[in-house]
Amino acid sequence: MDNLARPQLDDAFGDTFVRTILSDGSLPVVKPLLAFLGSHGERPDLRSPVKTARVALLADIAHFMNISHGRHPGIVDYAAHKIVDDAARKWLIEAIDGMAAERSYLNELTVTAGPIRRLAGQDKITALIEGQAKNFEMLATSDRKGCPAGAAIAFVVDWHQTRALLDQVALHIGLEAPSTTLPAVDQCSKLADQLDDGAGYRRAMSFGSGQLLAQQRGLWQLLAARHTEMMAG
Repeated sequence: MDNLARPQLDDAFGDTFVRTILSDGSLPVVKPLLAFLGSHGERPDLRSPVKTARVALLADIAHFMNISHGRHPGIVDYAAHKIVDDAARKWLIEAIDGMAAERSYLNELTVTAGPIRRLAGQDKITALIEGQAKNFEMLATSDRKGCPAGAAIAFVVDWHQTRALLDQVALHIGLEAPSTTLPAVDQCSKLADQLDDGAGYRRAMSFGSGQLLAQQRGLWQLLAARHTEMMAG
């Protein structure tokens, strides 16, 4: 099954909400990176710059995603303290447990992929990504009712869109990629429906979702820019 396939959704609020996440998420940034890793494989005839860029990209994906999301507590954990609705309890438990497994996966990828290649301005890049973690925390712990839920749901849906790239990293460095146990996209849609209690809540969910996706796209765009720089070198 194509991990990047977009599910067919109905027109209820939850479906519209998730469809927006799928439209505004990280997939357009991730697709070229996935294509690069998928097309080059382990071919022995690759030019040296391409080989170097591939190895560097593998380490970048593992390392920077681990900095952003490999630590506990994460976005879902923070949001769980703000989302008090009983309807969200099962989803939150599955999401928290699922992200615990994803963190273990990220840690294993990072150790096996090896160190990143240092480029000009590396310290600023690292500080930027670490600072981004604070932005994720602020969204997930917002007192604006609906914002943490929007951020958490958007994060899980977007993670499903980009998970295939982590699995490509695992394939290249000789690790077995575990199946994700995060709530499925249709479960995220159902949760948004269950939590919906009016226009104000919807606006807050959309705000949390939009801000979260902007941060995630920024992270992947940074990785893509580093890849472009390494390919040019």
